[in-house]
Amino acid sequence: MVPVVLTPAVLACKAVVAVLLVAAGGAKLADLPGFAASVSLFLPGTTARRPARTVAAGIAAGEIMAGAASLSSPRASWLNLVVLAICCGFVAVSAAGYRWHRGRSCRCLGALSRRRFNLAGLGRSVLIALGAGLATAPVAAAAIQLGPADRIGLLAGALLVAAAAFSAAAAVGRGAQDAQPGWA
Repeated sequence: MVPVVLTPAVLACKAVVAVLLVAAGGAKLADLPGFAASVSLFLPGTTARRPARTVAAGIAAGEIMAGAASLSSPRASWLNLVVLAICCGFVAVSAAGYRWHRGRSCRCLGALSRRRFNLAGLGRSVLIALGAGLATAPVAAAAIQLGPADRIGLLAGALLVAAAAFSAAAAVGRGAQDAQPGWA
């Protein structure tokens, strides 16, 4: 059990990482072709778009589900470990991308991000994983008691974040396409 003074930090990390997962998943779904192109960098021998697109959709949906579940069910300690594993996956992908695909777009937030596989991206992934690691610290049950209406409200909020990120990424993606020469 963490000291009471650290409980807000633990719960803040849990909420921030959960919302980040939901937003990233929503943005990836809006830019599925772009994110699938990044995913294909890590699928050896993949020349067809379909497998990369299917994997990309699964990753995006998984991020939304894990983030929404973590946000709306903060007492489910096993979810903390799932989120931590996902965030450790971010570190692994960032490290591999930095090593083998440096300078290529990661599309970690779909069209909302023009970030590339670089050292700064690896650092951000490590910070996210550290936050997810801190969120696994047990806190007093009294600090995270939610009723059914609270949980439904948090789940609805998570879905709104995913929808907002989807809409924003879709608008940015359309704007980028419209700015390309030759588009009418």
